[in-house]
Amino acid sequence: MKPFICSSHFVVLVLSIVIAAEMASVEADHDCYHLSGKFKGWCLYPDHCADVCFTESDNNLGGKCRGFPSRCYCKTYCAQGPKAAPRTTVAASPALV
Repeated sequence: MKPFICSSHFVVLVLSIVIAAEMASVEADHDCYHLSGKFKGWCLYPDHCADVCFTESDNNLGGKCRGFPSRCYCKTYCAQGPKAAPRTTVAASPALV
């Protein structure tokens, strides 16, 4: 019975990691981050970072402390939609006489 419990915990852990990675990739598709130009020093308070980002540009949606040492990154919406399929042109076949 003990091996079953350990393996089920492992499965739950792996599924949690996969779900978290998928959620992160979905967020990455729509949000872009860039280093704040006006924020000075280490980013210790995300609310302060967001306030600075809002004053920096109307296109900023918020701010987030990221990295080490922690810096303020402003969040903007990425307008990258799904890639369109390449266009295919079909050459006209020569008329058969």
